[in-house]
Amino acid sequence: MSLDAGFLELVRRQGELLVARVLSHDNLHLGPSLISPAAARRLKAGLRALEAYLRRVLILLALQLEPGLPRDTRPRTIYARAPRKPAERPRFRLLTAQRDFTPFAAFDANDSQSIPQKSAISATPYLTRLRTLKSLLEAPTARARRLAFHLARRRPGPILAPDASGTNLPRRYGTEVSAIYTSLAQAILNASRARPPPLGPTPLAPPRSRRL
Repeated sequence: MSLDAGFLELVRRQGELLVARVLSHDNLHLGPSLISPAAARRLKAGLRALEAYLRRVLILLALQLEPGLPRDTRPRTIYARAPRKPAERPRFRLLTAQRDFTPFAAFDANDSQSIPQKSAISATPYLTRLRTLKSLLEAPTARARRLAFHLARRRPGPILAPDASGTNLPRRYGTEVSAIYTSLAQAILNASRARPPPLGPTPLAPPRSRRL
C-alpha cells in the first residue's frame, strides 16, 4: 500500500461504505432524535468499528508522510500569548487506549449491557460523533501530517497497529473493508521498520534579556 491518490480513494470509499452500513440499521439515516437501547448498542458498535478503521488508516498515512517532514533545526522564537480556554469538542485519540468520547465515558466498551435499559436514548451524541468521523475520513491528510510530526519526535522505532492483538473488523460491515483493515496492520509494521531518524524535540529560542 502506498500513499497515492488510488490508495486514498480506496480507503475513503471503503470507509464511506462502512459509514453507510452503520446508518443502514434502525433508519439512522433519517436522523432520529431518540433510539431504542438495542439500536444504541448497534450504533455504538459501528462507531467503534469506524474508529478502529480510521486509526489504522491515519497511522499508515502518517508513517508514509514522515520521510518528507522538514528537518528544520533553527531555534524558534516563542511569543507570549494570553491564555485561552480550549474549545470543547469530541477528541479522537490515535495512540492510546483511553476512551475519548465523553458521552461514552459511562459505558464499558466491552459490555453489551452497559447502555442503560430505558425506553429511549438520545441519538444526538452518537450521530454527532459519526459525522465527526466521516469528516475526518473525507479529509485525513491534515490530521495524518500532525500525527507524523508527533511520531517523528516522540515515538521512535517500530510501531504496531492499534488493536493488533484484538479481533478483526466484523465481516458484517463488509468483507472487503474487513480485509483492508487486517492488511493495514502488516502495512503499518512494514512502514515503521523503514522510518527515518527521529526529528527530536522542537528547538526553542535561547533565553533573552528583556530588561536592563
